[in-house]
Amino acid sequence: MKYILSLLLFVNTLAWSASYDPFLLNTHLSLLPKIAMLDKNLVSHNKSPLKILIAYEYGDEETAESCSKILMTKFNGNVNGHPLIVTVLPFDKLDASNSYHLIYALKASLSQLKKVHNAVGSSGALTALYDADKLGDDGLLLSIQMERAPVILINSKALRENRFSFPDSLLEIARII
Repeated sequence: MKYILSLLLFVNTLAWSASYDPFLLNTHLSLLPKIAMLDKNLVSHNKSPLKILIAYEYGDEETAESCSKILMTKFNGNVNGHPLIVTVLPFDKLDASNSYHLIYALKASLSQLKKVHNAVGSSGALTALYDADKLGDDGLLLSIQMERAPVILINSKALRENRFSFPDSLLEIARII
């Protein structure tokens, strides 16, 4: 039984890492909630929950669920004293009827990234994506890429067009594109 469980975990890891860089994904999951908490307008001071949505393409359900579990484990259910609520939805089911603080898009086409942008609605959610190469005119705000160290990328157009209020220290260390 122990051997079978180890084999299943190994095969699952191989399938997961075939399409995603596990280190990069783990870096995103570690940093993005903390970056979101830096936005002064995002979460009120009364310990209300931090709501994160992970958007995925059909076929990436396991990756999205795994990301949800990693977030809950990594932050032990709360970020800076705010309870953490993580939801996973496919791109096709995104709409502006639900309010989130952070929407994280796994691998996506540009049309799917536009769905993420449209799903923000009036909530003013921060948006982030896995593929840093697609950060640009799609309207999404954040991504992280690996160089010698993680580099936070911020879309200048999205920053200007929204009411995000980050501390100057974050803007100084981030790369504005």
